[in-house]
Amino acid sequence: MSTLPVWAWATLAWALLMLFIVLAQGRLLFGRTWRIRRTHPGPAAHRRRTRAASVERPGGVRLKGWLTLPTGHAPRRLLLWFGGRNEHVAWTPDLAGWLPDDCALLAFNYRGLGGSTGWPGETACVDDAEAIAAWGLAELGLPPAALHLAGRSLGTGVAMQLAARRAARGHPPSGLCLISPFLSLKGLLARNPLLMPVAPLLRSPMDSGAAAQALACDVLVLLAARDRQVPHRHSLRLAQRLRDAGCAVTVAQLPGTNHRSLARTPQAMGCLGRWLSLPAGAEARQSSA
Repeated sequence: MSTLPVWAWATLAWALLMLFIVLAQGRLLFGRTWRIRRTHPGPAAHRRRTRAASVERPGGVRLKGWLTLPTGHAPRRLLLWFGGRNEHVAWTPDLAGWLPDDCALLAFNYRGLGGSTGWPGETACVDDAEAIAAWGLAELGLPPAALHLAGRSLGTGVAMQLAARRAARGHPPSGLCLISPFLSLKGLLARNPLLMPVAPLLRSPMDSGAAAQALACDVLVLLAARDRQVPHRHSLRLAQRLRDAGCAVTVAQLPGTNHRSLARTPQAMGCLGRWLSLPAGAEARQSSA
């Protein structure tokens, strides 16, 4: 019996790897929540209280999250946070201590991560995000205009898709914070010659560039000083798309940070809190960074 040449085995192995990536791409893209990485509680942490939250979704899926509220008075705004790949969002009460006193913070783990059940993917997670936003606003008795969105890395793609969907229905977010955002996942895959063939088969393209066309809100873009996962040119191209659509965009690059550390640094959390404290309008927000 003849044996296959080395090049044939290599081709077969590569094909099997590509098949695995295609079939398991949801899990690979969203990752796993290995541990909760806490960070510096903000100056208002003593004026916050946190409780667990859960939302039931079709098919028996249960999403696990945390709602952090200001003490002593009812919040007037809600910031909905979308984590990055491998991020366990149980750390977000630390972020809440940096926010204005009138702002509640809500964060849920994606499907299959950190106690949430189900299988992650763009369509399912954006549908979940829409349901979570509706749940949070109803829970706090807030109008649609009270909603602000924030996302980190992969979470910027979910936030952008939700923002565009709500804008199309007449309820755009009042503000949008994007930390290490990308133009599209396909664009990031194109950076890697080995993964480029997978791009056409990607079921979660996260096309933030297309979503930007539907938006006209205030946007804060935070960039790390060094970012090997999402090059600055991808983030800046998205920022320009948002400006072209009519958004008031502030871009800040924070020294001493990288892709992983950026969102949890006091500089980034303080920048987000100050930005939320400013009145709406491009000129005021441009001065925040």
